Amino acid sequence: MPSHHILVVDDEAEVRNVTKLLLEMSGYTAVCVNDGRAALRALPAGKFDCVLTDMLMPEMDGVELLNELRRRHTSLRIVAMSGGGQAPKESYLQMAKHCGAHILLPKPFNREQLDIAIKQAFGELPTKSDKPEKVEKKA
Repeated sequence: MPSHHILVVDDEAEVRNVTKLLLEMSGYTAVCVNDGRAALRALPAGKFDCVLTDMLMPEMDGVELLNELRRRHTSLRIVAMSGGGQAPKESYLQMAKHCGAHILLPKPFNREQLDIAIKQAFGELPTKSDKPEKVEKKA
C-alpha cells in the first residue's frame, strides 16, 4: 500500500497527537496543525493527498476550511471529524458533507475506525453509498 500523506487539523493537542500516532501505526505519513488557517498555509508545501479535519475550531472552523479546500485544492480527499459541541456531532458532520467532505468520522474513534475512514476516502474500501441497494422481490 502506498503511504498517503495526511494533514490532521484539530485545535485540541491531545486529539492531534493521538490521531497522528494512530495514522503512523497504520503506515501513513501525518503532519498536524491546530486550525484551518495553518492548514491552508501547510498545504502548498506538504504534498498532502488527504486532510482529516475537525469541524469545530477557533479562527477558521471546519466549514470555512472545507469551502477553501474545495475551491483551492480540488483533488484532496477530505475526512471530516466531530465530537459535537452545542449541537449533536451528527449536525456538524452533515454540514461537512454538504461542504464537500468525502467521509464523515464521529469522535471519539479508534484506530480501526480511523483506518477504515481513510481507506474509504481513497476508494480502497466501499462506503455505505457505494454498496448496491438490496432489491426486494415483488410478490
